[in-house]
Amino acid sequence: MDYDLNLLKKYFDFVRDNENFHSLPNETAEDLELDLVFLKLDNTASKIGKQYFFAKLRSSDNNSQEFESFAEFFKNNPKEKEFALKQLSQLNNRKDYDIIDLLKEGVSSNEKYYKYAQFYLFAITLIAICGFFVPKILLLIIPLIAVNMVIHYLNKNYVDYYNSIIFRLQSAITVSEKIGRISKLQEEYDKINLKRIKKVMRFANLESAIVTNEYLSVLWIFTEIFRILFLLEIFSFRKKVNALEVSRKELLKMFEFIGKTDTSINLLKIQEDYNICKPIFVEEKKLRLTNIYHPFIENCVQNSLELQNESIAITGSNMSGKTSFMRSVAINVVFAQNFGFCFADFYSGPKMKIYSSISVHDDISENKSYYLEEVLRIKKFLEDRNQFALILIDEIFKGTNTKERIAISKSVLQNLNNEKNIVFVTTHDLEITMFLKDNNYELFYFDEEVNNNQLSFPYKLKNGINEKTNAIRILEMYDYPKNIVENAKNLVEKNGYR
Repeated sequence: MDYDLNLLKKYFDFVRDNENFHSLPNETAEDLELDLVFLKLDNTASKIGKQYFFAKLRSSDNNSQEFESFAEFFKNNPKEKEFALKQLSQLNNRKDYDIIDLLKEGVSSNEKYYKYAQFYLFAITLIAICGFFVPKILLLIIPLIAVNMVIHYLNKNYVDYYNSIIFRLQSAITVSEKIGRISKLQEEYDKINLKRIKKVMRFANLESAIVTNEYLSVLWIFTEIFRILFLLEIFSFRKKVNALEVSRKELLKMFEFIGKTDTSINLLKIQEDYNICKPIFVEEKKLRLTNIYHPFIENCVQNSLELQNESIAITGSNMSGKTSFMRSVAINVVFAQNFGFCFADFYSGPKMKIYSSISVHDDISENKSYYLEEVLRIKKFLEDRNQFALILIDEIFKGTNTKERIAISKSVLQNLNNEKNIVFVTTHDLEITMFLKDNNYELFYFDEEVNNNQLSFPYKLKNGINEKTNAIRILEMYDYPKNIVENAKNLVEKNGYR
């Protein structure tokens, strides 16, 4: 399926500045690869539904009840679900992605053209009256009409763009009205007042019908001439913009009603396709996960974990599954809190904010090095201590020298592990690991297996520390010169590198 993330995120960009909408930090959404999760799990029927699901996946409002009652209703009423899907599929035009543009503040009616249109009507009226007495004055109409043509077509692309979206908005209004008749949805739909905008839409539909119907194309020519003569398109468009402005809050309710309905049905399908459980939320620093897995990973190995007033440090060789496991935990926290289910046999934990430092990179545009970017990101984790938080850190402070990295990592991780934070950190430094063991971090590891010179990974989380490494072994497997491999081994033994 063809997805354009710039179109998908329009609703999210619109609502994330709303004080009532709390979203995951952008860097955390990137770290968790939420775009890929969306692409994997999206089965919404409408473009509005896709935008809504995309936004809610990034929400940190922790309001799963929003969907649970709708999903439960559709589960028990398959006919109503099929009817809703049929209606929602009517909103699958690419232009439907742009409906949210109409709900933003600042859709302009091109005020300068409107003022000219007002002047023109006054002038042509005055010329017509004077023409009764001095017929030659009527010739002044000719240059005015020429100016009209220029203004009409200068304004036309802008007006046509919004008119095409307004036409799709009418389709959305019709769909919302039809699904609003479903018994479970009717109460919520009745809270939306669209009377004023519907009146304006009737005329918009008539205009569109004239333009698109081949039998009415001759009539369109005459209406176009009439619109140029009296600049009717400018007045008509201003009326639509005013109606949109007055009805903007109600239209947003309608948009979200459609999005919520579509997303609820999508969440029901996910629950049918995957092994899921309902989360249990507690008000203490405890996390219990049984057979948790990542929905994006095919045949994902399930893992279990139980923490009580602790954080976790994970060691293991490269590619062994450390980062994927952290992402699995975070994705399940997102689904537990936002949608009321998760990908596991059992889930229990507090409602948490999610912070992460996984896919850190240099920011050339901001003149920030890898290390500085990580410093600034982790500083935010230290500042927020008001509520429970899940903090994910992959190979902490690897962008600086070994001596200072170890010292800073010990200090920061000790500080982060307070009564509210559950910290997941991966590291290759055994010195850091042993320090964390004495500072209320539970130690786990992932390992690898080598058979017939082939490296494989079981991806199972195990208690303790993995002191095995595979970096030099991988050089051997990929036929690095023997002298380089042997020299590396000797340096490890001589200097005690770990």
